[in-house]
Amino acid sequence: MKITRVTPTIISIPRADTLTTSYGSRSDALTVIVEIETDAGITGIGQTAVDAPFYGEPAEAIVVNIYKHLGPAVIGKSPLDIELLNRRMHEALPEHFSARAGVDLALWDLKGKALNVPVYQLLGGRLREGVSLMGFVRHAEPQVMYDSARATLEETPYPVLKMKIGLDVPGDIERFRAVSAAVAGKATIQVDGNTGYSLAQAITALSAMEKIGNLGMIEQPVARLDDMAALARRFSAPLMADESIFGHEDAIDVVKREAAQVALLKITKHGGLLNVLKIAHIADAAGIDLSVAIYYDIIAAAAAHVAAALPAVRWPSPPTGLQETILTESIEPTGLMMYVPDGPGFGVALDYDKVKRFTVSM
Repeated sequence: MKITRVTPTIISIPRADTLTTSYGSRSDALTVIVEIETDAGITGIGQTAVDAPFYGEPAEAIVVNIYKHLGPAVIGKSPLDIELLNRRMHEALPEHFSARAGVDLALWDLKGKALNVPVYQLLGGRLREGVSLMGFVRHAEPQVMYDSARATLEETPYPVLKMKIGLDVPGDIERFRAVSAAVAGKATIQVDGNTGYSLAQAITALSAMEKIGNLGMIEQPVARLDDMAALARRFSAPLMADESIFGHEDAIDVVKREAAQVALLKITKHGGLLNVLKIAHIADAAGIDLSVAIYYDIIAAAAAHVAAALPAVRWPSPPTGLQETILTESIEPTGLMMYVPDGPGFGVALDYDKVKRFTVSM
């Protein structure tokens, strides 16, 4: 079986609510889906997130890089040799994790379909049923966030609610105070700074939040790894590394500097499942727990397979926040769990009417 064609397509899917972070605000999810066809008639589907201008490549660059560099690196080769093909892609286009992730995911889906097994079987077999979930409170005025947090917990008893910080210290403290009052005795709070603070700002904000109470996890409030390590030593709540880890070499640095107790796996940021496995093995050996970002659609399915198979994925994840899906059947959370699909490959299929509807032309 040989690869005959690699086709990327830009998709824009509306969010249920605008996502506001220290990077800015977005009302849609811009993504690129990748289809890999073979001479055996089997097609694998992958997807990558477009995080530019925050980081990574713009959608148009991802498409061009797949057509000009990554596609030619894998066409004519066996899709089953995923390690070899990732090395060929790296040689053809070093770094560029977002573009490589879409191709890598399509290879895993294709391999699972060719062998007639779910991807989690290729990752070592199923340890758990899928991704355990936390709630998410979108950025708003404190009273709105208080009401949202209460309503979220009344609907689903999440053990953790996540909120964004890193925008302004006094405002972040007041928003945290409101959410803390809403979750008291019911849940803890994960604050996500997206590197928005300086070290001094982080110490001020997190000290206040720790005093208020219910601070359960601190996700990447600062950019520098030395500052992450300083915060990890200072606060009792564990630190989670996100932007600090792209490749597995970064994971080694986090371990060496004791800069985090938990790491967030973002499949597209790492360049696909192969690098996720390398990062996960490093984390597991070092005693670092993992969480896996769900994102949406094919990426969400891949995240469920990762969570089902990898021992270190012990920390919950917030669910996707999109209004629509490009799949024939959306991957919907059920209570506190998003269950892993059981079909061959990732166990999901594209709805081509919706793909056409949400396609963005270059």
